[in-house]
Amino acid sequence: MDTFKNDLIKVEKRDDRIAVVTLNNPPMNLNSIASMRELADDFRILRRDDEVRVVILTAAGTKAFNVGTDLHEMADMNGYYKEKKFYGEMRMMDNIEFLPKPTICAIEGFCMGGGLELAMCCDFRIASDTARFAQPEITLGLYPGAGGLYRLPRIVGMGKALEMMYTGYQIDAQEALRYRLVNHVVPSGKTLEKALEIAQRIAGFSPIAIRTIKEGSRKMWQKESKDNYYTNLEYIEPVFESDNAQEGMKAFLEKREANFK
Repeated sequence: MDTFKNDLIKVEKRDDRIAVVTLNNPPMNLNSIASMRELADDFRILRRDDEVRVVILTAAGTKAFNVGTDLHEMADMNGYYKEKKFYGEMRMMDNIEFLPKPTICAIEGFCMGGGLELAMCCDFRIASDTARFAQPEITLGLYPGAGGLYRLPRIVGMGKALEMMYTGYQIDAQEALRYRLVNHVVPSGKTLEKALEIAQRIAGFSPIAIRTIKEGSRKMWQKESKDNYYTNLEYIEPVFESDNAQEGMKAFLEKREANFK
């Protein structure tokens, strides 16, 4: 297992195919300029690492996954540095969302503000039964400025998203599950275990097919249905003519495990 660690972010490679990225600033794992820069650098490395097929994003400790911006740091910034921070944070989150590999977020404890915005950049989320979620920016006279304004309605629906953003109220893990903000709820301390279980299954499939599912789903989500017909056709040929597709169909007919490259 390879490991590389900065001051605030730790990355471990499990069996080469799975990378676990850990926010390493407990107990609250706040977003700072330094941690966001390190996270961006690590995801750039993982993007170029052809061995890594799935990335899991989690955090140290069980009190909080992430509760957003370090307000002490932001309060001392002038306008130029605040703009630089917001731009860098949004660009980093876009890089995570559009990473051409599946991403899973494993959440323990509080996941709020910029922390929830960060979690929503991942393809799906696994929460502990003690997790709590909120977009509390309104209580500071602010709004979810790192992507929550458009990612939250897309995931939970406009009505629930507006309620959360208007009121700043917290929701628990079971309510988050009902509104599809998370995919699974597991006992506290077990989120990474569940994420690794799912990641190992995903990592065993054809990388080109997985990459196409991710890219195509996100691209077509933002288009009108009539345009998706043609977008879908663009993906068919390179996937079905790939060696992995041939291997998958052959293995099925031969009643054996496929060996995807």
